[in-house]
Amino acid sequence: VVAVSLNRVNIGGNEVLQWGVPGGYAGGWHNESAHLGGQGNVVINGHNNILGEVFRDLANVPIGAEMTVYDKDRAYSYKVTQVETLAEQDQPLSVRLANAQWIEPTTDQRLTLVSCWPYETNSHRLIVVAVPSASP
Repeated sequence: VVAVSLNRVNIGGNEVLQWGVPGGYAGGWHNESAHLGGQGNVVINGHNNILGEVFRDLANVPIGAEMTVYDKDRAYSYKVTQVETLAEQDQPLSVRLANAQWIEPTTDQRLTLVSCWPYETNSHRLIVVAVPSASP
């Protein structure tokens, strides 16, 4: 996982901020989101169909699934609580901004994984939310 930052882009004549996606074979940690183990929303995005396909199978992760994320020598365990598929491509700015609520700061401790979906068209955003769980 590598840090990614916000970039200014023009969508429909409106200048908005959009998170970068890592080039290469890595997930991208939103550098303004929470840190693993800390309070808030840890946001990681990644490709599902190019550059290593790090989130290729993310759409198959069921609610209740356990996952472990490693940061250097420490493991963090999470349990999936929500899986959302949101229309994104060709949507008005208002819909895209509403979709962005998933990557905003939160007061609870959570991990949010973001990718495109489906594999062939990337017309939607796939959001997987997980909360800390007991160690495996």
